[in-house]
Amino acid sequence: MKIIGNKKTKAELNWLIVFIFFFIQNGFSQTKEIDELMANGEKAYSENKFLLAKEIYSKVTNVIPNDKNGWYNLGASELELGDNENACEHFYQAFLLNDGEALKLIKTHCPNFRNGSIMSIEDVEEKPKFVYKGKEYLLIENNNINPKFTQILVRKFQSSRFLYDNFRGHLLVRFTVTANDSLSLEIIRVEGDEKKRPAIKAEINSIFNTMVKYVSAKNKGVNVDLFEKWGIPLDSR
Repeated sequence: MKIIGNKKTKAELNWLIVFIFFFIQNGFSQTKEIDELMANGEKAYSENKFLLAKEIYSKVTNVIPNDKNGWYNLGASELELGDNENACEHFYQAFLLNDGEALKLIKTHCPNFRNGSIMSIEDVEEKPKFVYKGKEYLLIENNNINPKFTQILVRKFQSSRFLYDNFRGHLLVRFTVTANDSLSLEIIRVEGDEKKRPAIKAEINSIFNTMVKYVSAKNKGVNVDLFEKWGIPLDSR
């Protein structure tokens, strides 16, 4: 196959090679830096130098904000320093990156985290609900997603012409109901044509957000966010 009008000059190719090399080298350099920081932080923590450990793990979270281990270790260092409030905030960052152990520490050391605006579903007075065709249902029953919710979801997926034409494979989503009566949805994995994934994700978001009305959990009459997230695997073949 001939490519017409898309040839690059030697200078352009050289620049591209240099850029790619720089990008790869920079990535390796950053990984090495983080590994060294984590090792130094672990050493400082094991030697009870908690202030130093805190400084080191703060650098880790600044360089890679989505490193759950960095946030968890930062919180652990602050906990040893008696700074429970900041420790729990940083454990919460680790929890948002799916570190389940961090949630246990929040519950233990900050039972009134953020003045009770975020709670466990086990502790709220009213659990989250959904409204479908004018009728209200509990979203979670016996620690599981209400089968009625799942049935509605499956029907909506099956009736989506877009998903029928474009999606074949496995799907995993995680969600929770927020304090403003809305859904916070995270699409973990979508199989299929990579070019179609953004549109598939948009359709999935639309289905989840429009198929029912969501009602927040409440405690003492006030809407609260929940720590818990629930996962739903789906399959289309």
